[in-house]
Amino acid sequence: MFEFAELRFRPLEKDDLKLLHVWENDFETMMYSRSQPLSTISMSQFEEKYAEWMKDEKSINFIVENTTLKEPIGTAGIHRDKWSNVPTANIGTYIGKKESWEKGLGTKITVALLEMSFIHLGLDSCRAWSVEYNTRAHRTLEACGFKKCGAQRDFVHVADKKWDMFYFDILRDEYMNIRMNLLRKTLGDSVQDYLEKNEPALKPAK
Repeated sequence: MFEFAELRFRPLEKDDLKLLHVWENDFETMMYSRSQPLSTISMSQFEEKYAEWMKDEKSINFIVENTTLKEPIGTAGIHRDKWSNVPTANIGTYIGKKESWEKGLGTKITVALLEMSFIHLGLDSCRAWSVEYNTRAHRTLEACGFKKCGAQRDFVHVADKKWDMFYFDILRDEYMNIRMNLLRKTLGDSVQDYLEKNEPALKPAK
């Protein structure tokens, strides 16, 4: 498990499928996270997906828990590229507990995913995507150092309109240049404790 601020990233377990079944059949949640508000999914389909996820050694799927509230609030994932000869991954998240929206948790989750990707997995770049109308997600990605790198035009049809899909990326060097500022912003006074826990060389010798 990985902890960051008040968040805990733990492995997705089969018992979590009931919770995901609720979140991923919610119209509003799926409109922003998947750009497919009518993409309903049955429990049996989830069980099939879970079996596929467990076989995929290139992907890490998390349930995100709020340790203050002591409850799951969303999901996150790091999906390493199978084809590129430069270590890279797509990262993604959604907050299924809508009471936790607009509280800055999306930024904390994104920084945590970048920490795992660059500091612990040794990746060279990360990518993310978001539909054109999800400006809140765009602001979060850009606040975490991502740059818009492309768009696929008229990619989804939602609310009687075709929308582009925007793609963002960030290189490891770009992240490292702003890392401490992001950690201070998201962790506050607990930055040093976090660094000592995640970077053993910073711990004083016994």
